[in-house]
Amino acid sequence: MVKIATVEKIPFLATAAGHGTSLSYGGVRNGIDIDLSKLRYANLDAPNNLLTIGGGTKFQQMWDVLQPAGKEITTGSAQCVGSMGATLGAGVGPLQGLHGLMLDALVSVKLVTAKGDLINVSASENEDLFWGMRGAGFNFGIVTEATYEVYDTTYDGQVMEGDLLFPASANRSIFEIIKSYDETLPAELSLTTILSYNATLDREKALPYLEPFFKLEPTRTNITMVPWNKLYATLFFAVDSTACKKNQYLSAAGQGLRRTDVATFETFFGDMTRFLRRHKEIRGSFVATRFPNQAVLAVPDEETAYPYRDIKTHLRALDKLVDSFLVDARNKFTKTSGYDNLTMYINYGHGDEGPGVLYSPRKLDRLTRLKREWDPDQQFSFNNPLPLRWP
Repeated sequence: MVKIATVEKIPFLATAAGHGTSLSYGGVRNGIDIDLSKLRYANLDAPNNLLTIGGGTKFQQMWDVLQPAGKEITTGSAQCVGSMGATLGAGVGPLQGLHGLMLDALVSVKLVTAKGDLINVSASENEDLFWGMRGAGFNFGIVTEATYEVYDTTYDGQVMEGDLLFPASANRSIFEIIKSYDETLPAELSLTTILSYNATLDREKALPYLEPFFKLEPTRTNITMVPWNKLYATLFFAVDSTACKKNQYLSAAGQGLRRTDVATFETFFGDMTRFLRRHKEIRGSFVATRFPNQAVLAVPDEETAYPYRDIKTHLRALDKLVDSFLVDARNKFTKTSGYDNLTMYINYGHGDEGPGVLYSPRKLDRLTRLKREWDPDQQFSFNNPLPLRWP
């Protein structure tokens, strides 16, 4: 298919789980969708701590093979996400404080190149390309199969999952607690904060009457122990999430923070509340995820193409929050993020950031050389594409 499309100059895009939201996908016009959903499998070699998956495999399939065997690996939290798309961008998740990023566990891939050839890529075969695959891999080909190193489960595969529901009036106190973990978050702990607005209930009008109750915060709790492969089903009081609903058209934007600025979070909370009150037809949410990064930082920066191992908190605004609001919020967070410029995990990109932000100038010279070598005609150019030269 790749050979035919290349010869006939037909644009194409390989899709696995269809979870991406970057504006760059909109560049595909009258093209071919190379559907990898038939390549969904996960085979465990437990004695050697290796897991081999197909290019279309989702997180849940990995979890359900690993957990019964007493093994684990870093992944994100939503079971419907395609494993390869996450890995090639970095692959962040709750276990990264213990095991690093998903790309740190990657041992090898089978890759269909722009010429249509199927090659092996690893630390011993096509080594330079293996470096680029780990952080910018969607620019060089289509991964049909990948092998990962896996690890013995932590705490016998059990996870303590806790949900706490707070009123809007508590927002500054919550951000202050999160800030207190900027330098001290244990490797085993991750924190996720979700801001959302219920348009059917204006809680602010009721606050004067409800304040005595809010002093007994939190308003709702749920603490439970679950097998780690069932974690997603219990998150957020086990309420069905929108993350895995099909056929959604989302405007999403991300941000990476190296430090927590309470005032910026508090200002954003107010801005978001006012915005959603004015636009009750919009259903939006904002997610701030604080993953531990001890094992992530233990891998030398030069080891992979991924440039932002020191990100502490990942921000993501989801659903139908409009672009202008997202971009304005992103600019405000950048000023207090601990970085000189906009910084983010590429899979949370909006699509307007450009290669300097998504890949970092210090990585782009080597990455663009790889692009010229492996994809000089830019066949793979619809997922946050690399240029052929930089700057």
